[in-house]
Amino acid sequence: MTSRSFLRIAFALALAFGAGGLPAAHAASASADLATLDKTLYSGLVEASVDRYPAPDKNGKRGAPERYPAELLFERPDRLRLRLRPGAWNEFIAVAEAGSVRWQDKATGLSGKDTADAALDPLAVWLLGTAGDLARFGKTFDLPLGAPKSGVYGARLAPDTYRTGVADAIAWFANGSPTGLDLRFADGTSLFVSILRFERNLKTSPDDFAP
Repeated sequence: MTSRSFLRIAFALALAFGAGGLPAAHAASASADLATLDKTLYSGLVEASVDRYPAPDKNGKRGAPERYPAELLFERPDRLRLRLRPGAWNEFIAVAEAGSVRWQDKATGLSGKDTADAALDPLAVWLLGTAGDLARFGKTFDLPLGAPKSGVYGARLAPDTYRTGVADAIAWFANGSPTGLDLRFADGTSLFVSILRFERNLKTSPDDFAP
């Protein structure tokens, strides 16, 4: 997998939590939850499991997903630190701050630096960089209750953002708390983020985002 593919996972997590995918008082709907939480979030630490699915083949069938444990620390408006397979010999680390992204792939020993605009989807950059402006970047629609299972409800985001590679996004909730995020990209690949643990609005320091 290329560094750009790893950074796409960082984008998925940034989208999930930059858009406010965090525990809070239950609103009237998933889309209302997202809008409310987008106004109250400034930082967080997330542990998740990420499944990356390839694009369908010519017969419309998808291959088995690649699964990665992931950890994301972020602080609005522009800081995030992603660790894939944290602590393992093949850990991948990406740190974004002040418009640049530094990354290191321990499996290959390679490292590099990109601008945030080049490395991350613009939708993630803008969601992290703003608060309370979710409606500017697309329309949200509540999904029918009971799908995909009883007690789970979701909101679909249809992005309307220049240059975004995101075709469709769904945030899933249960009992007022988020449980996952489905992302489908324009190239046919997709990601599912399963939320395992979250600490909201925690204090960070510059050392947390050191290279």
